[in-house]
Amino acid sequence: MALSEKTKEGPERGCFAVFDGTRGTAPLADLAAALLARQEKDWPGLAGGYEALEEAGWREIRGEGWGVKVQFNPRRIVSSGANLDPESIRRRPCFLCLDHLPPEQQAILYRDDYLVLCNPMPIFPGHLTIAHRRHLPQLLLENIPTFLRLSADFGSRMILLYNGPCAGASAPNHLHFQAAPAGLLPVEKEILDPRKRTGTRRRKGVQICRTAGLARGILVIEGKEEGNVAAAVGEVIGMLCRSATSGDEPLLNLLCTRSGEGWRLALFPRLKHRPDAYFREGEERLLISPGAADMGGLLITPREQDFRKLTPELVAGIFREVAFDDAAVDSLLNSL
Repeated sequence: MALSEKTKEGPERGCFAVFDGTRGTAPLADLAAALLARQEKDWPGLAGGYEALEEAGWREIRGEGWGVKVQFNPRRIVSSGANLDPESIRRRPCFLCLDHLPPEQQAILYRDDYLVLCNPMPIFPGHLTIAHRRHLPQLLLENIPTFLRLSADFGSRMILLYNGPCAGASAPNHLHFQAAPAGLLPVEKEILDPRKRTGTRRRKGVQICRTAGLARGILVIEGKEEGNVAAAVGEVIGMLCRSATSGDEPLLNLLCTRSGEGWRLALFPRLKHRPDAYFREGEERLLISPGAADMGGLLITPREQDFRKLTPELVAGIFREVAFDDAAVDSLLNSL
């Protein structure tokens, strides 16, 4: 019986495991590792995704004071090449809804409302998707506490990712997050360098600063109290909403890690989803569709010509086109 059929009978039936956060519950990261091990054996589609990841090509590109990794993964053409206009989204089945999950797919039921799923087109080892059980809009503002709680439940071994509905989400109409092992994105280390931080503000136990010299502007938010961190993130989103021209949510990507010292978030305010080169023809086209992983320094290229073509100048140009620069993030910081 498929997961969708079993969960209709009861939220716990058909799930690989249940995480409710009570004392004695196994750590969420451990449950996710066990789920992945089982699914790689039982689900050929997932096994194929990991075979593709093992065969992926890798490059490093260094700019002045920053660096990125580039991954050549042809299987990701489904995501990078997807049509994300409203009509295309309306017409296609939502692949995160229960009725459309593959019959082999299993899940961890997370706090009654979410399903922790193995991503069948991974760009990281241990790549997870955390999807709401209901078909709810992909919006962050009212779900910031859940995002922070997820990060705390996964612990320091994992990093949480959020793509805005118009900033990299491949399912922009279904509420979901992603998770991956911590330490794989170059920006995780870069934002710890005190030489790359400036403009620090402290308010209600939360420290907010911006980065400098990383080719795109990043807001770093750190704090120990969940409520205060959530309020700070909400205030930033509110500021961005006031300057947004359309949509229910401003364009943004978000990364989050949790350690003994609290939460650390990297927020990437965006100008647009895809660079102009994405829509060009012939030799001038670059099929790069930046999401949270790309903004974090892992650029995904499903075509070999793009993988080989990228240079520091092209990468910096993509960041400059789709994201706030340091001056724009500085202005945002000054407005808080």
